[in-house]
Amino acid sequence: MDGSGTSRGALLVGVLLIALGAGALVVRTSGVQVGWPAWVILPGLALLVAAFAVPEPGGSALAVAGGIVTTVGAVLAVQDATGTYASWAYAWALVAPGGVGAGLLLYGLVTRRSEVARGGLASLVTGVVLFLVGFLFFEGLVHLDGDRFGSLADRAVPIVIMAIGAAVLVGAIIPGPWRRRPWPSSPAAGPASWASGAVGTPPATAGAMPSHGDPPQALALALDGATDAEIRISFGAGTLVAGPAVSGRLVDGTFGGGVDASPAGPGRVRLTTPHLARWGWGWGGPPFAWRVGLTAEVPLRLEVETGASDNELDLGSLHVTDLRLRTGAAQSRVTLPAAGVTRVSAEGGAAQMRFRVPAGVAARITSAMAIGTTDVDTSRFPRTMDGRAWASPDFDSNPNRVEIAVRGGVGQVTIG
Repeated sequence: MDGSGTSRGALLVGVLLIALGAGALVVRTSGVQVGWPAWVILPGLALLVAAFAVPEPGGSALAVAGGIVTTVGAVLAVQDATGTYASWAYAWALVAPGGVGAGLLLYGLVTRRSEVARGGLASLVTGVVLFLVGFLFFEGLVHLDGDRFGSLADRAVPIVIMAIGAAVLVGAIIPGPWRRRPWPSSPAAGPASWASGAVGTPPATAGAMPSHGDPPQALALALDGATDAEIRISFGAGTLVAGPAVSGRLVDGTFGGGVDASPAGPGRVRLTTPHLARWGWGWGGPPFAWRVGLTAEVPLRLEVETGASDNELDLGSLHVTDLRLRTGAAQSRVTLPAAGVTRVSAEGGAAQMRFRVPAGVAARITSAMAIGTTDVDTSRFPRTMDGRAWASPDFDSNPNRVEIAVRGGVGQVTIG
């Protein structure tokens, strides 16, 4: 977020704090009765507003915390009004992943980070679905709260069961973007969709939403004698698989759902999902399934930003000097380079990230997760003396090493 965005966020925080203080003063002096769950909801709202005054990754982490706290307060308010505290048996799904998704969705929409918003939407929908399934089971079959919801749940159970069955059948018949595509042994892209150096999509399809029946779009951009490279990938929801490109190419591959390529000189390119399709996936738009080849011939700076996606990045044979990974509600598996020095900066909203450090490569690891776990292979990377990091004993002397810095909201990080 730029300076003006930060100033606006700070202004919002100040206004909110004044409003909270004024509201508390009115309540204290007027004798108005406010339900106790409100004192849980208000701090949650304050965290959500504060998220827009803090630069990343702290902003998304505060948004996650705010979404969780606000949702807890809202659930408590309903339970306090209805006396249904036993509903925590399934209402937890509204808090996580539901509240996590709500916070990220709001943050992504306000800051115009579509990938974060998409990831938040996926988490929110998951939470709501889990809540409904739990409601039908505990209230329709177990009658957890007696007959309070019994008649409603009894009527809904068969309908939801049929809907779930229909969804399973559709998923079995129509391949989904969540299914992993193996990286081809020879990642030739085939005929290029447009000449090397072209900008955007071919003229005939520029800005058009790819249809479900379209074959994957092919792309091949030449290295053009560049001595180093910078590739930026902005990917939405679906499956992203990356590996080495064919010799002489900066980028190649096939792109299910389409791709916009924006070269910026020799060795420089940005790959993004088509503009009109970015918000369409999952709501009638095509699934995205990218298999991207990246140059392995020159030093590479790589930036990958994704939303609700399944990412497989095989960088073992590449000369990646800097890797920046930013994800929403995503699962990422990254094999790091086997030679040279690599700096990794990874940020996740509600994410699972797994990094594999090749044998013989030293590593130094730091991790700061707001809510989550970090699992490091301490037999290879023991804790440092100050307890703030993990590092190979030969990190400073090994010519092949990676420095990994992980920050995020909610998730799990595994490094081995």
